[in-house]
Amino acid sequence: MKRLKHIRAGLVHYDYLVAMPAKGDSPRVRAAKRAASTAAQQFMNLKNSWRELELKLAANFGTKDHVVTFTYDDEHLPADKDAAGKEFQKFIRRFRGVRRRRLDDLRYVYVTEGFHSKAAYPFLIEDGHLEDRRLHHHAVINWTGPGDYDELRSLWHGGGYIRIEPLDVHYYRELAKYMTKEAREFGKPKVGERTWRASRNIKSYEVEYTDIPSDSMTLAPPFGAVDYESFGESNPYGYAMFVGARYLLYQEADPGLSYTAGRQRPPLSHFQP
Repeated sequence: MKRLKHIRAGLVHYDYLVAMPAKGDSPRVRAAKRAASTAAQQFMNLKNSWRELELKLAANFGTKDHVVTFTYDDEHLPADKDAAGKEFQKFIRRFRGVRRRRLDDLRYVYVTEGFHSKAAYPFLIEDGHLEDRRLHHHAVINWTGPGDYDELRSLWHGGGYIRIEPLDVHYYRELAKYMTKEAREFGKPKVGERTWRASRNIKSYEVEYTDIPSDSMTLAPPFGAVDYESFGESNPYGYAMFVGARYLLYQEADPGLSYTAGRQRPPLSHFQP
């Protein structure tokens, strides 16, 4: 028997397949399969800060939302990270008030940084000189319209520049790693410790477990999968300890299909009105 763990966070999907111990297995094989399950769980540990953030971003933000960097000038530069966090919360309260007055909600995730240099990480390298080893904030904010640009700039009191760019759904993972890079490189957070903050209305991702009676089942890209990547590890006993895959799915597969029967391309009638 195998067990499939499926994670859905907006467009992002994770499939994770592991062999479960069977009654007829020898003690050595049963022990190996238990080790496989443990290794796979460690591999997909959702307490990992960046992976948890990746799934939260994917579950709550899309192509219409934006990644925003907030910086300070010399006159408004906070004394330390704690002070910078309090300053950003002041901005959030003002921004939320504006959204409420026009009956729009505010969803956000943000981090506060101040140790790394511009060249420390290749993603979003055009951060600008004011971010270089200075306190600043990276945020992902839900977008309501063109007026958001003017609101952000008028409400930000830090005196520095604001860079605003649309979120690219193909880079949820890279963005999550980027937003947690400083804590990993300098803070050494404990397993499960969050290095980012989010609004209370952020929703979670979905996790589903399915027992597969056939040991011969393997993973395959579902119809419409984009950016498909497989991963896994093998053991000395000749079978895979665990296999998994990550992909984006813009259109759900036919719910009538099963993993046991395999994933197949829908008939042409699927696309007819």
